[in-house]
Amino acid sequence: MILKRTAAVLMAVAMMFGTAAATGSNIINAAAAQDRNGVCSYTYIDVRKDADNNSAAKGWLDGGDAVSILGEKYDSNGTLWYKIQFELLVGYVPADSISVSGSQSADNSSDFESYLDSQAFPESYRIYLRDLHKQHPNWIFKAQHVGIDWDTAVSEETVVGRNLVHNGAPDSWKSRAKGAYDPNTDSWYQLDTGWVAASDGIIKYYLDPRNFLSENYIFMFENLSYDPSVHTRDGVEAILRGTFMDGGYTCPDTGEWFSYADTFMEAAEVSGVSPYHLASRCRNEQGVYGAPQSLGTVAGYENYFNFFDVGAYATSSMTAGQMAARYATNYNDSYMLPWTNQYRSIVGGSIFLGNGYITKDQDTLYLQKFDMTDGGNGYFAHQYMTCVFGQANEAVSLLKAYSDEVLDSAMEFKIPVYNNMPSTRCPKPDSESDNNDYLSSLSISGVTISPAFNSYTDSYTAKVSADTDSINVSAEASSSTSDVYGTGEIALKDGKNTIEISCVSPAGTTRVYKITVSKASKSKKTAVNKTTLKYDINGDGKVNITDIVVVMAHISGKKLMLSANEKNADIDGNGRVNVTDAMLVIRFVKCKI
Repeated sequence: MILKRTAAVLMAVAMMFGTAAATGSNIINAAAAQDRNGVCSYTYIDVRKDADNNSAAKGWLDGGDAVSILGEKYDSNGTLWYKIQFELLVGYVPADSISVSGSQSADNSSDFESYLDSQAFPESYRIYLRDLHKQHPNWIFKAQHVGIDWDTAVSEETVVGRNLVHNGAPDSWKSRAKGAYDPNTDSWYQLDTGWVAASDGIIKYYLDPRNFLSENYIFMFENLSYDPSVHTRDGVEAILRGTFMDGGYTCPDTGEWFSYADTFMEAAEVSGVSPYHLASRCRNEQGVYGAPQSLGTVAGYENYFNFFDVGAYATSSMTAGQMAARYATNYNDSYMLPWTNQYRSIVGGSIFLGNGYITKDQDTLYLQKFDMTDGGNGYFAHQYMTCVFGQANEAVSLLKAYSDEVLDSAMEFKIPVYNNMPSTRCPKPDSESDNNDYLSSLSISGVTISPAFNSYTDSYTAKVSADTDSINVSAEASSSTSDVYGTGEIALKDGKNTIEISCVSPAGTTRVYKITVSKASKSKKTAVNKTTLKYDINGDGKVNITDIVVVMAHISGKKLMLSANEKNADIDGNGRVNVTDAMLVIRFVKCKI
C-alpha cells in the first residue's frame, strides 16, 4: 500500500523530523493529539494540501484505509473537511469521505486541558487555544505570565507617540489625547510623516493577545529564539523553497560555496535566533526573486549584500535599497561588516537582530512591538516599531511563508498573560464611529469652578454658601454626535459633593469629568441659659464671686457698671440694682439656685 503512494511519501518525509522532535516530550505530540479515528468510505479519494477541491493533491486514500483525524476546516462553500494522517501522508479530505470509527477526543481533551492548567492559561484564552490545538495538534502553547497589570500596560502603551496609525485610518483609531489632537481645528498632529497617535481603543485591541489566537495571527507569538529540538534544516528549506534562496550560492570574494539552508542554521546557532524567523524575514524583505541589495547588484555597491535591510530607508537622494547596500560597506567586526558576501550578510545580520531584541527577551514579534519584558533595558520603551498593527501584518506574512511541513511540526508559541485582564477580549473600534468623548464647555450657574475649564482637564473644585441647596450644572460635548450625562439641577448636602459628568462618544468611549463642590455648614447657635446670663454680671460667661464684687462695688458707688451689665445685675427686675439683687447673686453663687 505504501508503494502506491511513493510520491506522497517523498513529500512527507520532512514531517518525520518534526514528529520525532516532539516524541517523548511532555507536550502532547501527534499520536497523543489525535481527536478521532476513521476509515475511508469512498473507493478512492484525493488527499489535498488544503481544504479546497482546487488545492494540489498530495496523495490518495483507498476504501477501507484507516486514518487519524487531526482537525477540521470549512472551505469557502461551507463544506467540512477533515485534516487526516495516513501513515506518513497528511492532508485534507471531505468529511463525508471518512466514516468515524472511534474517538479518543475525550482522552485527548482531558490531556490538553491538564496541560492548559499547568500553564495557568485563563479560560478566556482557552476557547481559542482549543480550536488551534484541533487544527495543529503538534503546536506548543506556553503562557508567558509577564507580571504586569493590564491597566498599567494600557497606560504605558497609550503614551502619545508610542503607538501610531496612518493618518488615513478611521477616526476611531486615532487618539484625541493632549498632544495628539487639536480640538480647535478638529485635526490630528502628525508625529511622523503621514502617521498620527493611535487611540486607546485600537491600542487595547492590538495589545490584547486573545484577539490573535487564530491561525492567521498566532505567529506574532512564535518563539523566535533558536531551539535545536524544534528548528530543523528541513524546516528552513521548506521556507526557502521556490525562492532565490532555494539552493546555494558562491561567495564573490572567496569563491566558497554554501547552501542557504545551512547558512541560516549556522546563523541561528551564532545569533540565538530561530532560523525559521531569519529565513522568513529575509524572504519577506527580499521577495521571491531577490532584491538588488540581496543579489549584490546595487549600482555603485556591487557585491555588497544586505539580506535583512539593516539601515534601509529612503532619503531625498538615495533609495532604501541603495541605503541598505551602503550600510553593508561599513566596518564592524561584531556584525561581520562589511558584508562582502551572502554568508557574512546573513550571519552578521542575524547577530545584529539577535543583539537588538531576541537576546533581550523580546523573542516574539509581539514582544518586539510591545516591550513587556526587562531584558536589561526596562519596560515599554524598547519597541521595534511604532505602527500599532505591524506585528499582526508580519505574523500573516510568516504564516504564508511556512509550508505544510513546517506548520505540521512542533512549533512553540509564547503567549503573554497580564494580571487583572478584562473578562473578555477587547473589541476593535468601529471604523465608522467617532471617538470624540471630550467636552467643549462645563460650568455651574452662578458659581466659579477651578481651574478654568479646559477640555483636557477632568477634575475641578467649587465652593458654595451654606444657604445653597442645589446647583445647576451645564456641559456641552465637542462632537455633536456625543451624549452628555450628569448635568442639570443637583441637590447638595453639607460638606463635599462629588459630581460626575460623562461624555459618551458614538464609538462607545467614555470620558468622565468631576467637580467637587464644597458646601459650607450652617452655623449652630448654642442654646442660651437665660438664667445663667442674668447672674453673669460682668458678661464673661461665668457666674462666680467676681460677679458679687461687681454688684457690691456698684451699690457702694465705688465703680458703676455699664448699662448692659447693670441690666444683668437687676435680678429682681424692679428697675434698680440694690442690696436685694446682691443677695440673690450671693445665694446663686453659693447654692447655684
